[in-house]
Amino acid sequence: MILDHQYQHMGPLKALLATALMPVQQVIQAPIRLMDNMENYWKPRHILISENQSLKHDKFLQDGRLQRLLAIESENARLRGLLKSMPRETSKYGVAEIIQIDPTPSKHYVLLNQGMNTGLSVGQPVIDAEGVVGEIIEVYPFSCRVMLLTDRTHAIPVENARNQVRGIVQGLGNLHEMKLQHVLNSADIEVGDILITSGLGGHYPYGYPVGEVKEIIQAPGEPFASFLVKPFARLDRIRQVLLVKLDSAVIH
Repeated sequence: MILDHQYQHMGPLKALLATALMPVQQVIQAPIRLMDNMENYWKPRHILISENQSLKHDKFLQDGRLQRLLAIESENARLRGLLKSMPRETSKYGVAEIIQIDPTPSKHYVLLNQGMNTGLSVGQPVIDAEGVVGEIIEVYPFSCRVMLLTDRTHAIPVENARNQVRGIVQGLGNLHEMKLQHVLNSADIEVGDILITSGLGGHYPYGYPVGEVKEIIQAPGEPFASFLVKPFARLDRIRQVLLVKLDSAVIH
């Protein structure tokens, strides 16, 4: 060691020994490197999964808020210059999951996993990321029952987003089809028109998408026409919904 320190004669021998021992060191360190790699892999993956779930939740809420954009743009075009200080409705949203579907084919009801414990009330509207789903008809301590807008006993006041022609959409007991009835033949309604909630009737706030006109049924000689409407909400595949709670607010 003294000679090596003074004259560096042992350098070649140490290099040779280090080279010979390299495989042994690799074998000894392999489990440690494996554990480090696994930790580095699972930690970011866990974080990414958590962030992804959070982003999906936020997107779901934003989709519900953005539904009213079409109605707001139409309203602004009509009322620009006339709006002053007036009461307006603002909405808050909560997320709930469907835990049961009514097994009776003639009844379009679902059960949600929230109830009195979260302040829900009868008549509260329910939407999904695409459009109106229905309304709460019964509230229990930890769950609530929702009637879908396609149920035969359900009716919802709507207006045409294109020209504000109003009517009522009735459920037909078909998850993919509803009917806009008792509209004068002279009314300007066309295939492809978007129907939104009119805000009349006291349950649904103004401006949420309900459905799209897909067919006109007009009997010869009759003063009224009917229109088949395809709902925007994907009622046959929804798992999560948004609960709309109105707040009274005043804009100055």
